[in-house]
Amino acid sequence: MCEGVRAAGDAAAAADVDVITSSGRRRIPAHSTVLASASPVLESILQRRLKKERDAAGGGGKVRRAVVRIRGVTDDAAAAFVRLLYAGSSGDEEEIDEKSAAQMLVLAHAYRVPWLKRRCEGAIGSRLTAESVVDTMQLAALCDAPQLHLRCTRLLAKEFKAVEKTEAWRFLQENDPWLELDILQRLHDADLSSFVR
Repeated sequence: MCEGVRAAGDAAAAADVDVITSSGRRRIPAHSTVLASASPVLESILQRRLKKERDAAGGGGKVRRAVVRIRGVTDDAAAAFVRLLYAGSSGDEEEIDEKSAAQMLVLAHAYRVPWLKRRCEGAIGSRLTAESVVDTMQLAALCDAPQLHLRCTRLLAKEFKAVEKTEAWRFLQENDPWLELDILQRLHDADLSSFVR
């Protein structure tokens, strides 16, 4: 046990990046090589930040840790995102908990981490319900998640009567008639194609 704590402390001390969460209350020590290899967006951010820190330190000064801010998600989701970047593409969808799956999809999309994006699509898609499908379809469109969008379309076609009764559908009708029209058109096209077969 003592060795594990010491190893964690050594890893934190060797970190050259601090990931700061939205609230600013959480500082996650990380390694630029791990983050940069997982995400081209983080690689670009880190190249600029680390260069800035080296330039500020001058020739012989101590280089401070670079800071990367992950905003727009909960502290727990940001920490889970960093943890998953360290774990890499190994693992399965169960690691992505229900509460943070949508936030994780947004982060995977924003930071261009395709393997994590696919896992999030799978995790969210496996938990789809008539109650959640409209919001999930909007999320899929915003995050360019075609597999998740397809799963939403299939569930809508299968359970449209139940979806029509949800608060999300009523909200959509009142606030996004273009998306409603798109959904209805897709359902109509799906009906026609199944009729032709």
